Amino acid sequence: MRYGVGIDLGTSFASAAISGPDGTRMVPMSPAMVVPSVAYRAPDGELLTGDAALNAASDPARTARNFKRRLGDPTPLVLGGSTYSPAALMAAQLRDVLAAVTRGAGSPPESVVLTYPAIWGPYRREHFTEVPRLAGVDDFRLITEPEAAATHYSSERRLGDGEVVAVYDLGGGTFDTTILRMRAGRMEILGTPEGIEHLGGIDFDEALLAHIDQRLDRAISDLDVTDPEAAAALAAIQAICVRAKEELSIEPDVRLTIPLPSGPREVTITRLEFNEMIKPSVRLTTDALHRTTASAGLRVDDLSAVLLAGGSSRVPLVAQQVAQEFNKPVRVTLHPKFTVALGAALISAQPRPATPPPNPRPAPVGPPPPAGRPPAGPPQSAAPRPSRRKWLVPAIAAGAALIIGIAVTTFLTTGDDTPGAAEKPVAAKSSPPNGPLKIYDGKAVNPFVGFVASDVNWGGTKLSASGAEQPPMIKATPDPGSNGVRVAWTADSPGQFYLQTSNQNDSIDLSPYVDNGGALVFDAVLHAPPTGDTTQIAVHCHHPCKAELPATGLFTKLPVEQQATVKIPLSCFVSEGLDPRAVNTPFVVYSQRRMDVTFSNVRLETGAADDADATPCTELR
Repeated sequence: MRYGVGIDLGTSFASAAISGPDGTRMVPMSPAMVVPSVAYRAPDGELLTGDAALNAASDPARTARNFKRRLGDPTPLVLGGSTYSPAALMAAQLRDVLAAVTRGAGSPPESVVLTYPAIWGPYRREHFTEVPRLAGVDDFRLITEPEAAATHYSSERRLGDGEVVAVYDLGGGTFDTTILRMRAGRMEILGTPEGIEHLGGIDFDEALLAHIDQRLDRAISDLDVTDPEAAAALAAIQAICVRAKEELSIEPDVRLTIPLPSGPREVTITRLEFNEMIKPSVRLTTDALHRTTASAGLRVDDLSAVLLAGGSSRVPLVAQQVAQEFNKPVRVTLHPKFTVALGAALISAQPRPATPPPNPRPAPVGPPPPAGRPPAGPPQSAAPRPSRRKWLVPAIAAGAALIIGIAVTTFLTTGDDTPGAAEKPVAAKSSPPNGPLKIYDGKAVNPFVGFVASDVNWGGTKLSASGAEQPPMIKATPDPGSNGVRVAWTADSPGQFYLQTSNQNDSIDLSPYVDNGGALVFDAVLHAPPTGDTTQIAVHCHHPCKAELPATGLFTKLPVEQQATVKIPLSCFVSEGLDPRAVNTPFVVYSQRRMDVTFSNVRLETGAADDADATPCTELR
């Protein structure tokens, strides 16, 4: 049978659906259709996932849950003495899901579509592309979860051309919201997809656990998790909280027996109590949906409906709050946990578009891994081997397809998942530009926007007139004296400052600068040199295109408390993989250690690469 498969590798559960001549349907991988996102390393070394892992998991030290939240974290997970990257565990999960699909269908799928949160950015998404490759899947497509949800919705209720809907996707580990418009039979993302990286059903479970712990005079938090009996009791209590959350979606109250080592305790939780626990979190989601709507230049009245997706949207309070807040029809399928997989399956059955629409920009999360792509191999492999760092480029917008007019040629990318997907610019590459391209001059120069980001929130905090910070990792403060911005890395943890186009779908053709001896030029005042060897400078083009250069030596050599001008030939970045035709982030400074620098007058200049004081590429390798 010829068919395609859509797979949703969620934080809490994984699900799959197939689409073929007989229609679209879920793949029953368990009595509950879905399988838990759990990995377990058996004593014989076999790595189990899903129900097999859950049934065999007798030792918490051999068990991993919620590893999707760790995707991109360079710190490996240790299971039974062996190390695994989060991508490796997700790859093992994907292999098992595909094996179940193939067994049920009798043959492998012809096409595979995987979904990811709309708030993930190029960095996180790049790590996600390693998952199918590690699983041995070479031909696949990636789409955002809201696009998949809206595709499924539109199959049940046809959307008119130009109709606008909001997707509210609350899963097990993340929340994101996106505004979508139907255009010529395809979904077009409007405005800035927004979300909350660590907000989902898992957090509702933890709120319920904390409430029960309080009711039991902290008997749960007093458990010694190094004791096997206490660790097993805690795992059982966590599972009870998950079931209680689900039961409270249909029952007014639940009576729980908490299996403490000292003896069982009885607790009754009402739905009203549970609603009060999670109401602040649900409020954060509706606020995010308001911001997403405004970022698209729309009013709530412009929406035709709000589509609920994700298993956690079944919590009754969610639909109540969304309906009350937006006064719009709230659409939810019978099984919102399956919506994303079903939509992805529908897309898997469609031919690849010759010119796909631009990819949305989701926000990245997590510190960068040891640079370089992990080799293909079994999930038992350790964290990726170091070569070159993968960069973090957080999200700003996934707007309507607009071409902005600036001093250099701009154009839209196609959204293809392969390098070189951008359309060729119209302007001749050899034509010299008229003067420098200013990126930061007292403030970010339009169309660029400044951000700081850290492992507190790789989604990024926008630089305003008063600055931006993500304590305790990084802080950026405007410096009127130098007409610059002082950026302080204030902890031995990863952080970055970057200047990026305000719309993900816009990019800049820097070929005229490259062809005419151009350089990235900026003035810098070093207040405190980097304390480690993990400082880098980068220029980004559209995913997965990027170029990064080691810069610890460059910053260390700057005179302290004296202004110096840094000139880095653009050819250095081109030789490291930069496609100059499709640049959207011309300035990124990243460090994993403390550093304090004021940056000013950031620009691109022709001829500067040939200046005597330009930094040779060989000093940046």
